[in-house]
Amino acid sequence: MKPKVFLTGATGFFGSYLKKALIKNGYNLVCLTRKNAEDSNDKLITVSAKNEDFFSKDFLKNAMTNCDAVIHLAAISDNNYINNQYDRDEFNKINKEFPLILYKAAKESQIKKFIFMSTIKVNGEYTQEVSFSENTPHDTCNRNQYVLSKINTENALISEYENNNLELLSIIRPPIIYGEGVRGNIKTLIKIIDKGFPLPTTSLNKKRSMISVYNLADLIINILNSKLTGIVKSCCKDIDISTNDLIKRIAISLNKAKPDFYIPTGLLQFGAFIINKTEMMNKLTKPLLINDNETRENFNWEPSLDFEIGMHKTIDSLIKN
Repeated sequence: MKPKVFLTGATGFFGSYLKKALIKNGYNLVCLTRKNAEDSNDKLITVSAKNEDFFSKDFLKNAMTNCDAVIHLAAISDNNYINNQYDRDEFNKINKEFPLILYKAAKESQIKKFIFMSTIKVNGEYTQEVSFSENTPHDTCNRNQYVLSKINTENALISEYENNNLELLSIIRPPIIYGEGVRGNIKTLIKIIDKGFPLPTTSLNKKRSMISVYNLADLIINILNSKLTGIVKSCCKDIDISTNDLIKRIAISLNKAKPDFYIPTGLLQFGAFIINKTEMMNKLTKPLLINDNETRENFNWEPSLDFEIGMHKTIDSLIKN
């Protein structure tokens, strides 16, 4: 019999796909949401929560009754979210306080597995000569508020794990995620290329790791099926690709010609500095590579869907809808 899974963040980009993938694979779900509850069925129960409910251990314990595993995806990922003290307090509650309360509720509810979605950027914004791996330490100099919240939560969960009876604390650190419903920079690139506007990206040949929602969901299902115990940190990817190559492949899928042109990287970086977009340009000009060999071995996992198919699905979800 498949485990019953308690899922947060089921209405987000990745959560929306993961929910469908889990149900397709026979799992029963309890999804925590701020929205009005959907009609329940034999595979899915949606629990509507008020703001205060997210921080009530008793409410959470009741909601996860008879669940075997918790997958925690929910977070505020927008670094521009914080504009005042109220926003900062809300950010800290959702990204720092809620995960720990949820974990303690899971511990007291005899949950067997707790899966926490972090980010590869807890190891740094870009790699130097060595790819990030499962054992790469945190980047303690990071000043990105979202990434810092993930670092703090990872540390808090690891500390709490030492005195509980959960079998597995799984921390996943994915890179850029693409797939149907994608948001952010990937969505912007696809829209620009689809309109026929060329981009000055010919010189952007540093590679960055990526993973699709399809392969990431497969990894999570493998973790749910695994007999591994303890604290396990994982990273994952299905491709290493440069910005230049990414744009060309998107253009091919869209049947668009000449999607890029050449401007020296140094000139692009200078222009980004002038308009205060240095951080964004660093994401395009510097590498961020992952070595996920240990994760593949730990969970007997290999990406099952290749990049071309995954990106085609991504494009279809944006252009046809």
